[in-house]
Amino acid sequence: MKLLQRYIFSQAFSPAVLSLSALALLALLTQSLQTLDLIVENRQSAGTFFYITFLALPQLIGIIMPLAVFMAAIYALNRMTNDSELVVAKANGVSPWAMGTPVLRLGVYALILHLIINLFLQPVSFREMRKEILSVKTDIASQMVQAGRFVTPAPNLTVYAREILQDGELRDVLIHDGRDADAKSTHTAKTGRLQRSDSSTSLILYNGSVQTPLADGSLDVIDFETYQLDLSDVVALDNVLRLKSSDKFLHELLRPNPRDYVTPKSRKEMAAEGHARLAAPLWNMALVLVALAFLLRGQHSKLGNARKIAICAITGFVLRLIGFAVASSAEGDTALNPVQYAIPLLVILVCLSYLMHRKRFRFGKKRRQKAYRTASLDADLPGQMI
Repeated sequence: MKLLQRYIFSQAFSPAVLSLSALALLALLTQSLQTLDLIVENRQSAGTFFYITFLALPQLIGIIMPLAVFMAAIYALNRMTNDSELVVAKANGVSPWAMGTPVLRLGVYALILHLIINLFLQPVSFREMRKEILSVKTDIASQMVQAGRFVTPAPNLTVYAREILQDGELRDVLIHDGRDADAKSTHTAKTGRLQRSDSSTSLILYNGSVQTPLADGSLDVIDFETYQLDLSDVVALDNVLRLKSSDKFLHELLRPNPRDYVTPKSRKEMAAEGHARLAAPLWNMALVLVALAFLLRGQHSKLGNARKIAICAITGFVLRLIGFAVASSAEGDTALNPVQYAIPLLVILVCLSYLMHRKRFRFGKKRRQKAYRTASLDADLPGQMI
């Protein structure tokens, strides 16, 4: 028995890993398209792009894991049924519950992993991703200067640098500042460096000159060793890190810090997010049990199980979509938070009771034949009495 259960578990585990990897890659590709716009607009490196995309992976895995395990369970059970492996096991007295236990164990492992991702990995990765995105958006050099090109970060302001070194130093800088129509000037410098503090943003120029046109048409040239050009009105960036509900840990969602400004709307959203993280892992068990209920019980058909698999797949996907809809609706109505737990738990209880029940539900032809035999018996009774 143990050997059979280990075999069934191995047949379900490999498809689960493959389907999870394939779905995660597909979801990661979709997520990377959003990140690509941010990277291109701010002229960041490919390493930054892959790093931000990778940090979104834990949440994507958490979303698709129940569906991946569900698909793996359907595939494994159908393959073993078509190869008559489950039929032989049934003929040797192995109960459906004993054959389903290895697949159910896979669902339990997925539930535990899903819970770890929701409670720990996702908040940690999302906080890091939020910091990285903030650093990209507040990267002054990427917005102000581009090596070898004339950049206009604001009307009547043009900035040029021949080269930008790894440490942020600018080489051969040219700046035309016409923001003040009465005091237009052109700055040239051998080197420069962007500098930012909490209250101001400026460009420090070294070893250059300032050319200012005068009213008589002449040019006033002033040489300098160090010159500071204030750019605070040009680069007005918000460098405060603001965490969203997806970035917070469970205790921060269910019990917000009184010092933080929390509106009634955001409190509802955080409560819905917290309960969703606890309720979502239950779908790993629920969907696995749905697959077991459809594919382990019932008679074996030599024509295949295409119809049964189609109904099973539609049922599982519809149930999961209902779970997503309830979690989304709970952001506006806290009364729906218990429903997030109730739906998967109800599915689990119904499927367990059906798997442990000895009698099978009969549908279709056999049920009609039974009704026909009963009607025939009733029709013969009056003649027998005569």
